[in-house]
Amino acid sequence: MDQSQGKALQLDVDHAAFIQGAVSVVVGSRNTQHVPDVVRGCGCRVSRDRRRVTVLVEAARSGSVLENIAANGLVAVVFSQPSTHRTIQLKGSDARLTRVTGADRGIAQRHLLAWVQDLRLIGYATEFARAVRGEAPDLAAVTFTLTSAFQQTPGPAAGKRLAQ
Repeated sequence: MDQSQGKALQLDVDHAAFIQGAVSVVVGSRNTQHVPDVVRGCGCRVSRDRRRVTVLVEAARSGSVLENIAANGLVAVVFSQPSTHRTIQLKGSDARLTRVTGADRGIAQRHLLAWVQDLRLIGYATEFARAVRGEAPDLAAVTFTLTSAFQQTPGPAAGKRLAQ
């Protein structure tokens, strides 16, 4: 059920664990002219009820994405595991900047280590993986309620809504 019908979506336990693991995180927004922009994420956390997601980004790399989100609340986030190509996309329409916590800093550090390890499995050097993701000394947090979720792993199921 989508939020326009009065209820937020809920991630299942497997998807919640997946997006908090060794995945590439790409956060997308759009401006008032519908021009898209993206930034690489630095990890995420899922609320206890699995209806809200907070994505972490490096503030210095995220200026226009954060401005777009502050202006219209729209966000799309893709989570993809490099070694398997397993991918899901989550969307929200009430995204807002929220306070970065000490726990968030730990999440970003653990995410970096897990992501580097996954990329090393497929032959990428640690230095390359760290450079692409960034060390994220200046985190920003974007929190949103799930309004839609899609399977995006390449193959016949790509684009299908995740079961609710």
